[in-house]
Amino acid sequence: MLNYNIDSVKSAEKLIRLCEKYHDDMDIDIMHGRTVVDGCSLLGVTSLIGRFVTVVPNTTDKEMLQRFAEELEMLK
Repeated sequence: MLNYNIDSVKSAEKLIRLCEKYHDDMDIDIMHGRTVVDGCSLLGVTSLIGRFVTVVPNTTDKEMLQRFAEELEMLK
């Protein structure tokens, strides 16, 4: 699980673009409290603007997970 601050529309767009890049290879959930949204959902992700969220990439491919984590870190 990875942490990310969706502090603006721009940061939400960056997160959505990253999730869409990996969409064919894994499912990515964005969590805040009990709320879980699909990482590719524009409406879902933008509803979390102003919140610190947990990004949960669902994959068993450790290499892909590492690449995703590195790219997410570059967005911060």
